[in-house]
Amino acid sequence: MVSKEQGQQRVMIRCPVTGRAVPTGLTADPATWSARPIGLNRVSCPECKQVHAWSKKDASLEGVTRS
Repeated sequence: MVSKEQGQQRVMIRCPVTGRAVPTGLTADPATWSARPIGLNRVSCPECKQVHAWSKKDASLEGVTRS
């Protein structure tokens, strides 16, 4: 399950305004992230102060390159 537990990697998106990586507030381990469907979510962006909608195709685990 995607959670906020310690020791897992942060789920990140890229701010469409600044291009910077933004944490979504969720964490997951790679195996769970690969297996779990994630629907549409929203995050208040600390970079541009806007709210961004995102789905799993827009996100990746911190430090992991999307394929």
